[in-house]
Amino acid sequence: MPDTTIGRNKIRKYFDTHKITLVSVATYFGIPKQDLNDYLSGKNQSKKAHDTLTAIIEYYKIR
Repeated sequence: MPDTTIGRNKIRKYFDTHKITLVSVATYFGIPKQDLNDYLSGKNQSKKAHDTLTAIIEYYKIR
């Protein structure tokens, strides 16, 4: 699995800049908020975490 640090940081910055809450994203993607927080912190680096982060990047077109 590739290192997700850059992607995780870009997602967090995007959410902060656009005032998007983790609750709203977790609700939209149908995952518990704590799981999303673990994905974004790097605490959980499972395939599901990687797939979710990729889906968020694609959905919000984060570059």
